[in-house]
Amino acid sequence: MTTHKYDLMIPEIPYRGNRVVLEYVFVNHTGFELCSKTRVVEKEPKSVEECPLWDNYMWNDVRGRLEDLKDMILKPVAMFENPFYKSPHKLVLCDFWISKDQPAGINTRYTCQKTMEKLDYDQATGYRPKQPFEPWFGIEQEYFVTTDDGIPVSYEPKKFDYESLVLVTKIGHQHAKNVGIERELSNRHLMACLYAGVNIGGNIRENDASQWEYQIGPCSGVSIGDHLNMSRYILHRLAEMFGLKVTLHPVPVHGSPFTSSGHLNFSTSQMRAKGGIKFIRHAIDMLSKSDEDALLKMYDPTLTQENKERLTNTSSPWHPQLHKFTCDATNKAKSSVRIPPLVIVNECGYLEDRRPSSTIDPYAASEGIVKACIFGDFLNPGFESLKDVSFWDSNP
Repeated sequence: MTTHKYDLMIPEIPYRGNRVVLEYVFVNHTGFELCSKTRVVEKEPKSVEECPLWDNYMWNDVRGRLEDLKDMILKPVAMFENPFYKSPHKLVLCDFWISKDQPAGINTRYTCQKTMEKLDYDQATGYRPKQPFEPWFGIEQEYFVTTDDGIPVSYEPKKFDYESLVLVTKIGHQHAKNVGIERELSNRHLMACLYAGVNIGGNIRENDASQWEYQIGPCSGVSIGDHLNMSRYILHRLAEMFGLKVTLHPVPVHGSPFTSSGHLNFSTSQMRAKGGIKFIRHAIDMLSKSDEDALLKMYDPTLTQENKERLTNTSSPWHPQLHKFTCDATNKAKSSVRIPPLVIVNECGYLEDRRPSSTIDPYAASEGIVKACIFGDFLNPGFESLKDVSFWDSNP
């Protein structure tokens, strides 16, 4: 029987006192890299509001320049159970603020929250929907398990043709190098997220070498970012225990057919109701007539813009192509946006935007798709009439 490194860890050290460990988790200036630090408090917090503010240096700009490194405030925004220390100890997700009243420039959660509030009431226009939008989001998070130099651990280009190899969902496939420990990491991640209270929907072996996926959602409003970011933290922590590396970069091997995605699922109450397919098609029409570059900037606000490299990679038949908007209700291949088959059958549900990559900033991306599909903020010239939000008050 194989013994994994995880099983050789020092047994848990018992503690019988009342003090509680809080692991503060936060995203740095890149929008997808996770950091943490730990403090001990005198009693278990009953809500995130009882978790104290803390300070931390961080860059206030995605460029990471020395002059943008500032002393900031970590403000707790969401609290989860701790699968590493176990309850009553907590994982505390935080965002960055320059002061108690001024959000940091890298704080995309704050701007996302403002856009979600605009859905309830738009102060600029006075619009209030007859039926609340209640936006739901889901994200399909893909990642690669890699060696220290960033190469997928099962990558064997001399043995396999990765442009034609189909691995997705496969069990016992001949391409099985290291798949056992990778699957163990994926499954333990699933259970750790469930323990923490992260809204995880499942996991799957993906199609490329050492590539895996899990799904977060449906989550309402900014909570999609809270749950995705905490799931990423748990994944990286578990990978450390296995002695593995995990990358969210969308192009781990430049020049190969490998790409990694973060498909964004989106719906409103109008889409989910009977006859909601009308509103789904309207939202897709809005997306098709929007400035793609402006929207992709919100989908991938990183400095490196690796998502553009992914979208210009023509060696894979699966992912969408840059500046070639397509929508297919039944075929995933190269579709920018997809209506899942069961949504067609039920005539209600959600749409899937397949353009975001695995480094997706969940706050910026969810804000972006709301701005595009409902408010029409990125519409190309000549389509201004689609900005009429009263459409969402019409009957299915």
